[in-house]
Amino acid sequence: MNTFLKTYRLALTPLSPIHIGCGEDFEPTNYVIDDGVLYGFDPSRATLNELQKSKLTAAANNASLLGIQRFFKANAKDFMVHADVLIPVSSGVADKYESAIGRVANTEANGNQIVNNLAVERASYTGKLRQPYIPGSSFKGAIRTAVLDELNAGHRPFEDCKKSSERLEKRLFGGGEFQTSPMRLVKVADLMPAAGSEPARCVMYAVNLKKAKVLDKDGNERQPKGIAARKECILHGQFRAFVADAVLPSLDPHRDSKTTPGPELRPTDFKALAQQSNAYNLTRMRREMVVLNGRGFVNPDWKKSVEALIGGELKTKFDSGTAFLIRLGRYGGAESKTLSGDGVANIKIMGARVDGKQQSTFESTTKTVWLAAERENEQKCLLPFGWAIVEIDPKEGDSPQLKAWCEAQSKGRRDMAALRQQFEYQRGVALQQKVEQSALAAHWLELKKADEFAKQQRVQQLASLSEQGRLVEDLRQRCNDWASKLPPNGNFKRQDANIAKAGLFQDAHKLATQALTNAQWQTADQETLADMLEQCLPKVVAPWGPDEKKKLKLTALRGQAA
Repeated sequence: MNTFLKTYRLALTPLSPIHIGCGEDFEPTNYVIDDGVLYGFDPSRATLNELQKSKLTAAANNASLLGIQRFFKANAKDFMVHADVLIPVSSGVADKYESAIGRVANTEANGNQIVNNLAVERASYTGKLRQPYIPGSSFKGAIRTAVLDELNAGHRPFEDCKKSSERLEKRLFGGGEFQTSPMRLVKVADLMPAAGSEPARCVMYAVNLKKAKVLDKDGNERQPKGIAARKECILHGQFRAFVADAVLPSLDPHRDSKTTPGPELRPTDFKALAQQSNAYNLTRMRREMVVLNGRGFVNPDWKKSVEALIGGELKTKFDSGTAFLIRLGRYGGAESKTLSGDGVANIKIMGARVDGKQQSTFESTTKTVWLAAERENEQKCLLPFGWAIVEIDPKEGDSPQLKAWCEAQSKGRRDMAALRQQFEYQRGVALQQKVEQSALAAHWLELKKADEFAKQQRVQQLASLSEQGRLVEDLRQRCNDWASKLPPNGNFKRQDANIAKAGLFQDAHKLATQALTNAQWQTADQETLADMLEQCLPKVVAPWGPDEKKKLKLTALRGQAA
């Protein structure tokens, strides 16, 4: 009986850090590092006050990368609350950020300043939390290499295929296009984080080291010159952290060689693919371990534990085709993407520049290896990139050794659930403060607008008054200003109601005398002055009573008999 579709459940456990890039970087303008955690954000979402805006604008107008970096570092708290991704970083990455952000890395002979870029290469991510995942295309590409390797069986490629992997693939897969490739039958979904879990990740360094010692003229080993890169990595030791469904359709009874893969090339089940992947990758892992161990690069505890896994529980699974070793990501090295056999691999090795031209050769193996490190200058206790175990239709409790290994490897890692809970609380507090600050700023702005409007109204009012009316209004304003500074709004005291003492009462007496003796004062202006004095002076002078009213001649100002 032919089954048209065979469906499998795949579960992936990382054995070493994995970095699969997405073409994006974190830059010092969209992330900050605080207490060992990278907070990535969209800077446009932050609410800045006027001083912050002016400082950022000044740095941007001056094209000052140093100034911009310093601004984001100095105002980290205002941006952190808008983070949509939280990623722990290695101690070396955190220390480098603190020591290098906003500082000159080097000054060239011509005076040009070199600024630390501090970019972090992001991993492929998905969802609200920007969690990492394994793209199905990357996973399938790793399997394709293993399938091609078995088909090639160590034979050297024809001359026209030496520098074209596409031609070689077509030849091994029957010489056709997509329709005749057996890989079209391998349908693997993206490997997503297991339900209810958040894959552990960390920003680490990728350091490039030479596989063999290179000595200088004095017999000392030359140190690597390459720049260590910062990578967001999926951490090793996460039991069945990623899962996906895979499907193998059957094309029986179709036999047309022009539209379908040849029957001898068609994968019949995932067990065959697993065995091909193991045949390819186990050899490469053992070979790499020898090199790394010989140079003292690899973490010895990790190496010993992984070898125990592969020689123990996993060996049984490998032999039965229910699990396989795979290598993912760019930093697994070219040897994990080339075919086996003497003279088969044709890897381009970049050499030194001669007369301004980049020199290169083609070799069967690479000269260097990329390794995951806590710090950019480390050369010991490092880990290779990209190794993972994939289980096919795993069952609960059927991999106790692998699970125990993961638990041991993951001890001491950051509790992301607790970190996120703390972050959400701090975000809530900070955003509430922002709301209150915005409301207060809006209130003061309204008061300022109201004050400016009142001043405009007063200017217009004064312009419409006679000279005598303006004198009355000027004294009224001075009284009101003094009253506004009395308790509870200030600590001013009431002035003495003393004609002989300079102050508001003396000025009021002088103005009342002028109003009664100067013929230019009209009756209406005199009455307005009397009303103003009786209304405003009691608020700002003491004592206030019949004697004070009499001294100011309020009755006379109103045209009444004394």
